[in-house]
Amino acid sequence: MKRLILMIAVLIFITLTVTPSSMPSSKKLIPLYTPPSGGTGYILGAGIASVTKKHLPDLEVVVEATPGTVAMVKFLMERESMKREAFAIFACDGAFNAVKGQKEFAGKPFPNLRAVTFLWGADLYLVVPTNSPIKSYADIKGRRVGMGGAGSTVALTGLYLLELSGVKREDFKPYFFVYKETIQGIKDGSLDAGFLAGGYPIASYTELSLTHSVRIVPVDEEIIKKVTSENPYYYGGLVKAKSYKGLENDTPIVGFAGGLFTHAGVSTDLVYQITKNLYEHREEYYQIHLSAKEMTPETALKGIPIPLHPGAERYFKEIGVLRK
Repeated sequence: MKRLILMIAVLIFITLTVTPSSMPSSKKLIPLYTPPSGGTGYILGAGIASVTKKHLPDLEVVVEATPGTVAMVKFLMERESMKREAFAIFACDGAFNAVKGQKEFAGKPFPNLRAVTFLWGADLYLVVPTNSPIKSYADIKGRRVGMGGAGSTVALTGLYLLELSGVKREDFKPYFFVYKETIQGIKDGSLDAGFLAGGYPIASYTELSLTHSVRIVPVDEEIIKKVTSENPYYYGGLVKAKSYKGLENDTPIVGFAGGLFTHAGVSTDLVYQITKNLYEHREEYYQIHLSAKEMTPETALKGIPIPLHPGAERYFKEIGVLRK
């Protein structure tokens, strides 16, 4: 009993005599909003958080998965109003629409959204069975198509490319399925085609091609030129023959850029620090996912359609990506 009383007394003494200056300083907690867990954006977010925490120990970057771009922009707006730091990872078309206050952000613009860096490109494939009569996007009329989630960049881009190919929404049957459902539909014949997207190699397409004979429908070169010239967040690409099982020809496609974003109220020094750390330790960051390797000084501004944050701008001028 005496020993217990003595221990309690010692603990009370320590509690009362330890001053705040002698206690370890608390880390700055910074949320990093990402798409839902399991996707490329979420995985890359984990990599950014890991590299930041390892080399900038005073910062605690916490990954928070969200339903998607609309939610992330809302969270960034809230953090700005609270004068708190925050970052987010999403497709660049969403960033463009948010700044302009159009499409899904109609009437709710966020002009203070700022870009940090390009992270990865998501190639978009329109997938059909190898023996399908569908040879072009125009051939989708009257067909059953897996589009991706409703309101997703995959679905919106697919609808856009089809419209440019002369196929209106009422001309075919869209099914707003997740990838798993789209793959199953192509396998069992309940779908005639389906859109899949991601960084190369796209895992869902690789999986499908190993068990079923499929191919990618090419995008017309003139449509690629139109799309990329009018929309800075889209890019043209080429899927090389033999890069997947059964893919016999080079196939032109369209992709969309994904990036790291923040708001204008975050300090220049903090954004500079995080950007510099990510690039200087990018070999460690590359270990998280193959798509992480797409982020290089040469691609830093790829598909970025909105103003850079001054902190990122400062670093990119420092390494010669931007002119001083």
